Amino acid sequence: MISKGKVSLLIDETTPDFSMGLQYLEAEKELVFNINWATNSLQMYDLEDGKLIKSIPFEKEGDQGVGELMAFHVHTLDSIFLFPFRGSYFSLTDTSGNVKHKFRYDAPENHTAAFVHNISFITPPIISGNEIIFKTRPNVVSNYLEMTDDILAGSSLGFRLNLETMQTELLPHYYPKGYLEAGFKRFESSRAQSEDKLVYSFFGDHHLYWSESFDAPLQVVEGKSKYLSEKLPLLPIDRTPIQSQKYSFASSRYDNLLYDPYREVFYRFAYPDLDVETEDEVRALRNNPGKFVVMVFDKNLELLGENIFEGSKYLPLNSFVGKTGLYISLNNPDNPDNEEDRMAFELFSF
Repeated sequence: MISKGKVSLLIDETTPDFSMGLQYLEAEKELVFNINWATNSLQMYDLEDGKLIKSIPFEKEGDQGVGELMAFHVHTLDSIFLFPFRGSYFSLTDTSGNVKHKFRYDAPENHTAAFVHNISFITPPIISGNEIIFKTRPNVVSNYLEMTDDILAGSSLGFRLNLETMQTELLPHYYPKGYLEAGFKRFESSRAQSEDKLVYSFFGDHHLYWSESFDAPLQVVEGKSKYLSEKLPLLPIDRTPIQSQKYSFASSRYDNLLYDPYREVFYRFAYPDLDVETEDEVRALRNNPGKFVVMVFDKNLELLGENIFEGSKYLPLNSFVGKTGLYISLNNPDNPDNEEDRMAFELFSF
C-alpha cells in the first residue's frame, strides 16, 4: 500500500471531526455519509470537492420518529436504514428524510436484536430480496464472564429477518469452537462480504473464517499478523478496572474487516501490544487506539502484505473503502496538521 494523497470534507461547528459512522456510496458522484449523533442526523458529502450536499435531520419521537440514532446503512439513495440505540426496531428512509416504514420484530431466542455499528467490528446488514441479514450476539447469560465455550459455540453470528412477515431465522454460522478453551476473551466479530465469500474476523483469533453462503459451513484459514503476539492475551478474571481496559484497548487484537470490491481485497485492522501504565493513557485509547496494522488479503484470503501505522497521525476507526482506495482518517488529536473544521483522510492504494 502506498499513499495516493489526501482529501477532506468541510464540516460545520455542530459536526465533530471524529465520526461515529461513515459510509461510502458510488452513485452519480462519489458520496460519503456521516452520522451526527449530536443533531440526530445524516450528512451527505461530495467526496471529490469535499462539500456538504445535504444534512438530513430526524425526529426522535412521533410518527416520523426514528429514536436516538446509533447507526445507519445506505443500501441505495432510496433505501437508507436507520438504527436506534435501543429496541428491536429500525426505520427506512431516503435522502428526503421522510420515514417510509418502521420495522418492529422480536429478537431471536437467546440472541440480541440486530447489532449495527459503523465504527468498530463493522458488520453491515445485507439486503437480499425481501430479507435483511443482521449480526447478532449471544444473549444467554446475564454476566459476560459467565459465557462458556460450549454456549458460545452454539450461538449464531447472525439472523435473517423477513421484511414481510417480520419472522427471524438464525443463521447456521457459529462462533469458533475452542475460542474460550484457554481462557476468557472478548468475542466481538466483524464480517465482510465479497462476490463469493462471507468472511469473519474475531477479536481474539488469528484465523479468518469464511463460507460460500450463509447456508454453507464455515471454513478456516490462517490470518495472523506478524506484528501481534503469537499467543493472544486472555482477559484476567481477578482483574482491576485498568487491567480490563488494558486488555480491551492496549493488547494484541483484531477489529474491523473491510472488503474492497474495486481491488478485490480484504483489509483486516489489527492492533499490537502497547506499553501503557496509567488510567489516563488507557482511557485515551478508546477513541485514539494508537499504533495499528492494516493487513491485505486477496479474494482467496491469501495474505498479500501488511502495513504498520503510527497512531499519532491516524484514526483507524474512521476508515472507509472507495473507488480509488482505502481512506484512513488524519484527525488524530496528536497530529500537528489536524484541522478541526475538516474531516481529513489519507488515501492508500497499490
